[in-house]
Amino acid sequence: MTLTPGSRLATYEILSPLGAGGMGEVYRARDTRLGRDIAVKVLPEDMASSPGRLASFEREARTVASLNHPNIVVLHSIEEVAGTRFLTMELVEGRALTALVTPGGLPLSQVLDLAIPLADALVAAHEKGVVHRDLKPANVMLTREGRLKVLDFGLAKLAGSDTSLGATQELTRTASRPSEGQVVGTAQYMAPEQLRGEAADARSDIFSLGVMLYELAAGRRPFNGATFADVSSSILRDTPELLTTVRGDLPSDFGRIVGRCLEKGPPERFQSALDVCNELRRMKQTIEIGNQAPSQAVTSIAVLPFVNMSRDEENEYFSDGLAEELMNMLSKIRGLRVAARTSSFHFKGKNPTITEVGTTLNVATVLEGSVRKSANRVRISVQLVKVADGYHLWSKTFERTLDDIFAVQDEVARAVVTALPGELLISQAGLATSRGTRNSDAYDAYLEGRFLWNKRTESDVGKAIKFFEHAIALDPAFAEAWAGLADSYVVLPFYSLVSTRDTLPKAREAALRALELKPEFGPAHATLAYALMVDLQWEDADNEFRRAITLSPEDATAHKWYADLLMMTGRSSAALRELRRALELDPLSASIWTIMGEWHWKEGQLDEAMAQYRKALELTPSLPLALELAARLCWQRGDIEQYFTLWERLEVVSQRVAVPTAALREAYARGGRSEVLRVQLSAPVASLIPTDRARWHAELGDLDAAFHDLDDSLAQRELRLAYVTYFADFAPLWKDPRYEALLVRMGVR
Repeated sequence: MTLTPGSRLATYEILSPLGAGGMGEVYRARDTRLGRDIAVKVLPEDMASSPGRLASFEREARTVASLNHPNIVVLHSIEEVAGTRFLTMELVEGRALTALVTPGGLPLSQVLDLAIPLADALVAAHEKGVVHRDLKPANVMLTREGRLKVLDFGLAKLAGSDTSLGATQELTRTASRPSEGQVVGTAQYMAPEQLRGEAADARSDIFSLGVMLYELAAGRRPFNGATFADVSSSILRDTPELLTTVRGDLPSDFGRIVGRCLEKGPPERFQSALDVCNELRRMKQTIEIGNQAPSQAVTSIAVLPFVNMSRDEENEYFSDGLAEELMNMLSKIRGLRVAARTSSFHFKGKNPTITEVGTTLNVATVLEGSVRKSANRVRISVQLVKVADGYHLWSKTFERTLDDIFAVQDEVARAVVTALPGELLISQAGLATSRGTRNSDAYDAYLEGRFLWNKRTESDVGKAIKFFEHAIALDPAFAEAWAGLADSYVVLPFYSLVSTRDTLPKAREAALRALELKPEFGPAHATLAYALMVDLQWEDADNEFRRAITLSPEDATAHKWYADLLMMTGRSSAALRELRRALELDPLSASIWTIMGEWHWKEGQLDEAMAQYRKALELTPSLPLALELAARLCWQRGDIEQYFTLWERLEVVSQRVAVPTAALREAYARGGRSEVLRVQLSAPVASLIPTDRARWHAELGDLDAAFHDLDDSLAQRELRLAYVTYFADFAPLWKDPRYEALLVRMGVR
């Protein structure tokens, strides 16, 4: 029904039209009783004449009317005059958010000033069970006074009501079904589940919020297309370009928040608007702290491995450990970005220039030093250098006894923070709790354990376990030592033939003990999550990974391991997001590049996968997993000579090569690929990993044997069992009914 200026609805005088949409026409009107201007929305005749739809809508409207939030438009009343149904609402004068979208995007501070009240409005609505379902810039206004207001909950679904899904879906289709070739604006903000006609909930609004934040920050939408079908396809299938790639000045945390809002599956998104709001508020607080700095907003540092100047080369663990511990201490300081250990230690023994380090790791300052340890005395020389001009911001030499080592670390950390530009938040309590012990002997054993753990060979990880156990014996309340022990048991099966079934309980027990002592210790949550993942406890592992990343968002290992879980459970786009974040934090980590190669292989992008493996092997030529996967990919592609070359290199560093490569070459010369597989399988069963046996049997066509091997792998909780779901080595098994049964037993179906 169209109203003309000057006409009346009861006591409301129509002044002018404001707009029209799928849920009715909106007018500016004068409330003659109260002497104020309001907005009147006249409902479509087809809704007003449908008792079922009208009753449903009125139930929702009553709930919306109960919302009392400064960023939500007030719904005054639902009325009827001579068969015309209409709503009266607060009149918002200003401009829609669409008018604020500019090429190149808004400054981050302005985006956050809009995003936080918008998310807060959703918190209030969702707490009442109201889902907007049509959140978009046109439905958000900025008043003349600068207050944000969310309009039009007319399409909201009352979550948990007895409204039938069919009626709700009908409203959505009526509002947004396009004519052929036409794009309806709403579609570009719809969550995937809405486009599929599935039920929408609060997480659907979170997706729409993510689209809006992306658009405000980037100046363009994350999903586009020439037609409705193109836009829908993009939302359902495409991974949007990283915000930090579109705009290099945006912090990676903002990109992470928006990326998580835009996950395809509701379980992968933030589970509540409150979580989004809290993250945005924390970011705003961090930026405001950074803006107090006179020079640069983001303060960053790389701690290079300290040079061991001792006569005894075995003291290298001590110099490495001091650098790593300083790294850990500095990473606790709010407003300071610290380059990850793997990337910083990539320069060990290479004598790089400060400019090279700063450019590669994208940091403004570099801390370097040397250590000379003799008996109970230690001499530590440290200098902090500005990358831009090589200027020494601070330097000092300490000569102390080992009993004073903790005081030296505290002094270095404080001096670094004082010398850096900007005002950083640091507290003595934070430093005192970062290392976990005051026992210098326990600390020394812990440093040696970490040094060996980082070497990642069977022998060194085994020795690391002994040192961590010794540290714990000296100080049973040393949480970091318990975490080191858990880490060792988690990775040991990767570098040996030790069964995961034997190490998992020990890893879980040690991680839980670390968390008893230090509940907010993010890396221990990540280790516990990994142990749960290997034990196929997917949901518990997922929760622990999320907890780890919340507590330690800069922990690249947590992001990398979480990506493993996401790949194993079929959440490919979420896995890619975590891997990209891990590489942002630790760009020189060979293991992260290797997992990125896995992701591309899983997606059928074989050239890209091989490129990632090459990158990993450039960084760490002896990395066993990169050598193994690169060799397997060569085998799959028929590049047999390169397969043998890589397998030969793997033979030097891994027990997993049970048959000498020379014997495999001879087998290939005798009988081709099949003969190589048969020779591999002739090795003693105890020397072979069950999933290796399974893929070889699968290629030979012996599916019974392959499924028997996978049963063994499942029973042993073998780390590589999930490879069966995405590596083409196992393709011969995928059409067998036993494969689906296996997936059910694994908990991924």
